[in-house]
Amino acid sequence: SNVWYEFFNGNYAFYFSGPWNVREFKLRQPPNMSGQWGTMPLPGPNGLGAGIAGGSSLVIFKSSQSKQVAWRLVEYLSRPQVQARFHSIIGDLPPRRSTWHFPGLAEDPLARAFAEQLERVKATPKVLEWERIVQEMRLITEQVVRGGVSEQQAVEQLDQRVDKILAKRRWIQQQVGKGPHAEGVHP
Repeated sequence: SNVWYEFFNGNYAFYFSGPWNVREFKLRQPPNMSGQWGTMPLPGPNGLGAGIAGGSSLVIFKSSQSKQVAWRLVEYLSRPQVQARFHSIIGDLPPRRSTWHFPGLAEDPLARAFAEQLERVKATPKVLEWERIVQEMRLITEQVVRGGVSEQQAVEQLDQRVDKILAKRRWIQQQVGKGPHAEGVHP
């Protein structure tokens, strides 16, 4: 389904997303909905909940022939003024706390909830398959929301799906443990 259409037609009371979607919501909102919706920090069982730390990284490869130029780009992109401009153009959240004091961010009511949420983030699990697992969570949640699967069935199905996704990783780790670099075996 089209989440923006469903949201603005009142079929969704709320929509879990992040700052990357605010711009899209603004672009797709009907004129009569301007100023009629907002953002909130994630709820938790006993008050405000934790979010997931995400984002992107700026990397300079060790073997790069352009390390100095690349580093200048990283320095430029790390400036609070540049981060504030990125936010105004595409909605990305700035990683530097000092950037949040710029008027465009400090006065943005839709960004405020994300600033609060950033104070309670947790790291995602350190497995390469995390994005695939998140996709499975989305799929099974959709089935619960649409009424085809009970909460208990959803938890059981998700457990089976995640176990299957991680089975390959467990197999690889077992093979590495049997190889020439296994504990106690030195080449």
